[in-house]
Amino acid sequence: MAPSGRRQYLWIFLAAALASFLAGFTVGWLSKPLKDTATSADSHQNLRWKLISEMKADNIKSFLRSFTKLPHLAGTEQNLLLAKKIQNQWKKFGLDSAELVHYDVLLSYPNETNANYISVIDEQGIEIFNTSYVEPPPDGYENVKNIVPPYNAFSPPGVPEGELVYVNYARTEDFFKLEREMNINCTGKIVIARYGRIFRGNKVKNAVLAGAKGIILYSDPADYSAPGVQPYPKGWNLPGTAAQRGNVLNLDGAGDPLTPGYPAKGTSSLLQAATTNMLVNHFLASLMLCLILKIKQILIQPGKK
Repeated sequence: MAPSGRRQYLWIFLAAALASFLAGFTVGWLSKPLKDTATSADSHQNLRWKLISEMKADNIKSFLRSFTKLPHLAGTEQNLLLAKKIQNQWKKFGLDSAELVHYDVLLSYPNETNANYISVIDEQGIEIFNTSYVEPPPDGYENVKNIVPPYNAFSPPGVPEGELVYVNYARTEDFFKLEREMNINCTGKIVIARYGRIFRGNKVKNAVLAGAKGIILYSDPADYSAPGVQPYPKGWNLPGTAAQRGNVLNLDGAGDPLTPGYPAKGTSSLLQAATTNMLVNHFLASLMLCLILKIKQILIQPGKK
């Protein structure tokens, strides 16, 4: 065979070998991620089923019962005991660490010696009706102690008196309807609103903007009593004599009212808040800063003024 023919066959052989190598490399490269992806998907599926298998109705019921069988208002001893119980449970589940961190949060508690109540007074100023100071406990809870009286945290103290006006859910549109369509002015009135649809703090805010001097919140059976369901503890409906508890503070999730947006870690966080607010309000920040420094002086040197 002529040298030129041999060279031609050699080039054809090399081209075929190179094509075979590239084809094999491409197939191997593309098949590897598919195998890894399948393995990863199987791993995720196994983990998913493992988690689902732990979600048993009896386990959920047991945990909820453990967390809610006793009152645990924030800042109380029972709340601390519950936090420690959760801490121990998390460690038992296998977490490397679970720490309890101290925070100095401004909390609002009811006056238990002079509890809130609502009264209806006739034209002669005689009280003809008043609500109970306490909430009757449901069946099985007669011996439970330290039940906080019905109240809404961070609501200002006072004894407002005025005519009553029903304002539905106390939404913005409810007040608009009263004022613009029904010609009813809430200024100086005590408004009655049912829970639901919006945050209770927004109900209070809307009432204030409408000029009301007080607000009465209640749970409407239409919203909190499902047909055919028994009240707690036999079912999950709200008992007829029960009262909701919550807070009416409007901070949009900003945290402690003394240091909104900052951790409530005592005077250091107050100092941080004061320093930040100094750009906005020099006078207020200066007063706040002086107060914080005075508090720190008292803490460091008790008895000195």
